[in-house]
Amino acid sequence: MASATNIDITKLLEPIAEDNPVGSDIRQDQKPDSIYQQIKQARMSARAAERSNMYDKNNNEAIEHWRNISLLAPEIITNHSKDLEISSWYIEAQVRLNGFQGLRSCLKLTRELIEQYWDSIYPLPDEDGMLIRVAPLAGLNGEGAEGVLMAPIRNIPITEGGQPTPFSYWQYQQARDVQKITDPDTRSENAAKNGFSLDDIEAAVNQSSEAFYIDLREAITDCITEYKKISQLLDERCESHEAPPTSNMIAVLEQCLGAVNHLGKNKFPVEIQQQDESNEDIGNTSSAKTGNNAAGPITSREVAFQQLHAISEFFLKTEPHSPIPYVLAKAVKWGNMPLNELIGELIPDNSSRDYFSSVTGVNIKDED
Repeated sequence: MASATNIDITKLLEPIAEDNPVGSDIRQDQKPDSIYQQIKQARMSARAAERSNMYDKNNNEAIEHWRNISLLAPEIITNHSKDLEISSWYIEAQVRLNGFQGLRSCLKLTRELIEQYWDSIYPLPDEDGMLIRVAPLAGLNGEGAEGVLMAPIRNIPITEGGQPTPFSYWQYQQARDVQKITDPDTRSENAAKNGFSLDDIEAAVNQSSEAFYIDLREAITDCITEYKKISQLLDERCESHEAPPTSNMIAVLEQCLGAVNHLGKNKFPVEIQQQDESNEDIGNTSSAKTGNNAAGPITSREVAFQQLHAISEFFLKTEPHSPIPYVLAKAVKWGNMPLNELIGELIPDNSSRDYFSSVTGVNIKDED
């Protein structure tokens, strides 16, 4: 997997024609050899090959299809159509081919396509509103279930070294789960089934360069930033019930970042290590000022939230793959929000918020 991409975002964002910046709807051409049918078929073939060769790591059939998609997508966006379905498929391909670096570039491209061409970008809205336009992006995250991008993200390498190949976040999760098994025989048996252990992953980390981890950390951080920007843009441009969910993607990216921060902690420059230590000290100092620690009595609401924060930080360092630290951090965030903002986040639909207000008598209108 390459560590850099050659995606020319500036060129991809240029109008297709002066009098028609977004081009045409390529779905209208139903010929079997049309460029839309080519990329659609390539994606279907890629996903089918992945399912068929799930346990055959030496089979490159799926990768060849993703490479084809990675050639067709920029051709379409540059010369035929500014299209969110095509940019979503480009994201899927680049995650497989270029990992977090490819994901970062394609998220940035998608975000800027939305910013520049939202009013006329394809797919066009239909009688159901914007749902058809945002459906490809919703599919990446998933609605009610994991989206199509979750497993590929977990399979991106988070070590540079490793035999026979670098280790992924998904493998790190497996190794961590095995490490928690208390019975030595069962633990050894499960490690043998996996074909690797946490020690193997840590050895691969030691073989990895500092530059690899610095670049990886930056790429994942940028992915989170770009995806949150996309989420905000869609919230602004869609009705509340039409904006696609984004929590799955953010959660898995934050879990990967937590794992990289933990595994690569000795690979980062001193200033980054000091920054992480400083963030840890802030939490410790806050608890010390109250004369309480996480094991002490809860004497106030403030102390309770400080303890939750400390527990969240503990799990972030010891179990970065777990959802626990992120759920706790969200609870602390919610606990410190004004009621009207909290209800606005928990109940995004205006009519549902109004109903909640009428039933409970709680005033949730924004305060001037």
